[in-house]
Amino acid sequence: MTEEDAVRAAVLDHVEGWFDGDPARMERILHPSYSALEEFTARDMIEATAEGKGRDEDADDRQISIEISHLSGDTARATCLSHRYVEVLQLVRTPAGWKILNGTWRSRASLTPFAPTESGEPPSCESTQPSTSGRRPGHAERRGRRRR
Repeated sequence: MTEEDAVRAAVLDHVEGWFDGDPARMERILHPSYSALEEFTARDMIEATAEGKGRDEDADDRQISIEISHLSGDTARATCLSHRYVEVLQLVRTPAGWKILNGTWRSRASLTPFAPTESGEPPSCESTQPSTSGRRPGHAERRGRRRR
């Protein structure tokens, strides 16, 4: 298996584990220091997976695609698109294999196409601030646990 294949497999474990409601798979792939949006820990994600939060959002066609934008040494960055989310994940290689160290995500429903500006150019990136409005369900009650 190539390193790229191993990174793709790690990302698939994450996204499929979420939608399958498989906490063992989620725990296996998340680094113990995992955080997302500086609010959610590995334990939060594993618990939400066990509660079936991802199963509630599942679809027959998950439309999963993975793009690896960085892979060098012991670090990788991947973007995963599914029917529900756009996720950017940072991974690290450990003795146990590739693990997801952190990530951000948005609901695909919250993404809208950009209208061109008066000059006909797309808007600058400055106007597209990250949002936590696309948070995975079940995490709102955990917001006070970690610093923002």
